[in-house]
Amino acid sequence: MTRDRLGWLLAVAIALLWGVGPALPALLSHQLIGQPHTDLYPAVWGLHWFASHQPGLPTMAPELAWPDGLGFYYSSPLHGWAAWPLVAAGLPIGWIWNGLIVAARVAGPLLAYAWLRAEGAEYRGALAGAAVFACAPMFHGYAVEGIVEGTDAWTLALWGLLVARRRLVPGILAFWLVVASSWYLGLAALLVAAVRAREHRVVWLSALGGLLLAVPLWWQFSGAFSASSPLPSEIRAAMGAGMGLPTPGVLPGLNPFAITAYIGWIPTVLFMMGARRKPFLAGGAALCWLLALGAGPWYQLPGLELVRFPYRLVAGSLFLGALVVAQVAGRWRWGWLIGFAIAAEFLLLSPVEPLLPSSPTPLPPSYAPVEPTVLLEVPGPVAMAPGEINRSRGRARYLLYYQIGHGAASPWAPDFNGVSAGLQHPWLVSWRALDPLEDLGEPGLPDVAALEAHGIHQVMLHGDELGANIDLARSALESAGWRGITRGAHQELWQAPQ
Repeated sequence: MTRDRLGWLLAVAIALLWGVGPALPALLSHQLIGQPHTDLYPAVWGLHWFASHQPGLPTMAPELAWPDGLGFYYSSPLHGWAAWPLVAAGLPIGWIWNGLIVAARVAGPLLAYAWLRAEGAEYRGALAGAAVFACAPMFHGYAVEGIVEGTDAWTLALWGLLVARRRLVPGILAFWLVVASSWYLGLAALLVAAVRAREHRVVWLSALGGLLLAVPLWWQFSGAFSASSPLPSEIRAAMGAGMGLPTPGVLPGLNPFAITAYIGWIPTVLFMMGARRKPFLAGGAALCWLLALGAGPWYQLPGLELVRFPYRLVAGSLFLGALVVAQVAGRWRWGWLIGFAIAAEFLLLSPVEPLLPSSPTPLPPSYAPVEPTVLLEVPGPVAMAPGEINRSRGRARYLLYYQIGHGAASPWAPDFNGVSAGLQHPWLVSWRALDPLEDLGEPGLPDVAALEAHGIHQVMLHGDELGANIDLARSALESAGWRGITRGAHQELWQAPQ
């Protein structure tokens, strides 16, 4: 067997072990890959919404903030476009979500290996470098949290591959793919391009061309999420790369937030060994790490002041560091084992749980009688300041994800982590007052007449969230002649008299 064929065989093994292995429990249980308490359900809803509003780049969701609609930009147009024919074919959204997540995870190590080989790395070093970049805990954490746009490490590796082969026009398109896949990965790619610009002109020309192509995307994003604003410096720093020793995620305990910039002990040692041979690359990796800390006067500069999750800029450190590590590992006879060791260390010692969590997919039976018109779910979303734990996030399961199944629009306006306006209709104030998480004074009987006046004839009450306040809602609905269609331990559907 030739070295090239052996290298690809081992690269496929790493890609499958890292890309598919941790997802097997979720796949075998036919559940969604991801943690239900964070971004998963909004991302799955967004995937279906985007794919259902094709062709194009939709930025208005009439299904939310009914009847006006809500400006919305799906965080991963690439996944949305890929899902378009699959949704149109009637495939279950859970299958589509899981398939695209696994495909992105597998593609990352494979394209990273191809990129490093094109850079001249020996196959053993390319395996190690591919693991450093594409198997990083940060990318694994994205899949844990359901941060769909973060799973596409393959786009940056593809740009690196085309640049290494001096392919300008394809390189421009690849850089556009990087930006389209994730704003943060695009910013990291700009940092990489700045560090490597002196090597050859294809680097900076492809970055510049791809950035210009991406201007319409940014224009659409800015228009849809007009409420986005700079974060206070202390909140940004809290979202930066941590300096302490992390507790391995393999240990017991639930940590739904998979924010990490862990780069591993093995990669760090190899990086330090090769830093002298590649000082410019090493310096660039250190610069990206410095920015990933999330603190410093440079965050007052235009563009950087909008960064909300600076830890994600460590992608630039991983990319540049992979080049350094590949040169070191390629010199050792048994260097091909290092790639597997790095992937194993990332899964076992990083603060992210090694096995991807899973979340339920079925629509509860209580939603079967819901008509595809308008449905008010009580309680609704609650907007909270950045940095404050939002205990209403779990409601996205019924506020957004269940909408895929029942098809009824919602009058609520989610704020999507503070980047959307999220302004609620004033005629919903009495219903918001029932929410234990809101601070609107002592709740009274909610205004049922206001719902009927605005064309809402269905209400779903969630007893787990409302607590004792569900009695106030029931009394108001019964007094107005509404009927309880389904009553269960968790949800109650009420409909107005015909």
